[in-house]
Amino acid sequence: MELMGAWNVGVIAGLTPDEQPLPDLGWFPFPEVDGGDGTPGAMMGGVDGYSCSTDSPATCEEFLNFVASKEWQEKYAVAFQTIPANQDATGAVTDPSLVPLMDAYSKAPYVSLWLDTALGQNVGNALNTGVVEMLAGQGDPQKLVDSIANAAARG
Repeated sequence: MELMGAWNVGVIAGLTPDEQPLPDLGWFPFPEVDGGDGTPGAMMGGVDGYSCSTDSPATCEEFLNFVASKEWQEKYAVAFQTIPANQDATGAVTDPSLVPLMDAYSKAPYVSLWLDTALGQNVGNALNTGVVEMLAGQGDPQKLVDSIANAAARG
């Protein structure tokens, strides 16, 4: 099992010889913990976005409307094997591991930014490296915590 998000389906497919998603890849929500903080159904994910400044030419807004349109979001979802940002384009998603993720994402009361992004580059990189080391059998929980603490101390 690997704790990942919608981006992982396309990334893994890009690493396979036939560039197709793994047939046994699936998704399920992280289990809720009785008495835990947080809101049931909340998720972590990317909340990336684009914007135009008030001084941008009108073509900036036109471009953003273009890439956010249903047609191009459908093409994006198919090309990168992921979920689209435009709710009208969700019909393009057919991968069985993405459909339940997309459904949960659309019902989530809120989405928190991925920890590696929210914690900044130093701490985020230490977190990602530590997790990869643990998955490869070259790390342990204490080494992960120590690496993150050292990265945080460096600022």
